Amino acid sequence: MQIGRVFATSFAMLRQRFWKLAGMWAVFFAIQIAGSIALGVGIVMMSLSGMESLEGLEDTTAIAGMGIGMLAMVVLFYGAYLVLVLAQQAAMVTLASPLEEPAFGPAMARGFRSALPFFVVAVLATAAYVALAVAVETATGGSESGESSAAGTVIGLVLLPVAIYLACRFSVLVPVVAVDQVYNPLAALRRSWVLTRGKVLSILLAMIALTALMAVGLGLPFVLVFSALPDGGQGAVASEGVVLLGVLLIVLLFILVTIFAAAFNAALHSEVTGGGAEALEEVFA
Repeated sequence: MQIGRVFATSFAMLRQRFWKLAGMWAVFFAIQIAGSIALGVGIVMMSLSGMESLEGLEDTTAIAGMGIGMLAMVVLFYGAYLVLVLAQQAAMVTLASPLEEPAFGPAMARGFRSALPFFVVAVLATAAYVALAVAVETATGGSESGESSAAGTVIGLVLLPVAIYLACRFSVLVPVVAVDQVYNPLAALRRSWVLTRGKVLSILLAMIALTALMAVGLGLPFVLVFSALPDGGQGAVASEGVVLLGVLLIVLLFILVTIFAAAFNAALHSEVTGGGAEALEEVFA
């Protein structure tokens, strides 16, 4: 695996398919906004209806039922949002993959089809995390003393390399599902594990380089915003303009970083599957 080729392919895909990727981001963003508004209106209407129904109501069972209904709406909201985020990632990685034709409609369809497997994987990961947290809590004797808290910190530090290792082994899970169309969650986890065998160090270095690149790209406008402190008079007006410019740059760079992350994930998948070398001539044509 060649780290330089991963970044070269990422930038090539970003250059060649930028507007389609930006359009895909915009479509899912619009869907998220529309869904948020619809669910928000539903929650508000349910709240108002519940408040009217509670006037003079003394039945605690009915009150509890309304509370459960509100909780269900909140869970539905965050569940739907998670599904849309997962579908967006899958669609953008598919569209950015050098192993796929840049077709907008099929990429979006694969994104929605990939959402359920990712949701199952997220549930499994959450269950594993909770089980591990309970095991650590039990092993350290809870939070009865400072010693148990220190032991928990030590265990957490010991498990950090394990978490990083697993992140590298499952780093191509999204394109495995969306690009390779492995929709069985367990089969997708197994394929990602196989594809990254012997490549953990290279993947880790590539992800560190990506993180550093993103930190520099997003950090510059933050520095611009926080350095533009109003000093009164005309300086205040000038500083406000700089702040607005900085905020606009942050938003635009955040979108760009999101798109580039999808291109990087697609390029990484192409590299670990051996497709990077085969597709170079077409990518850079």
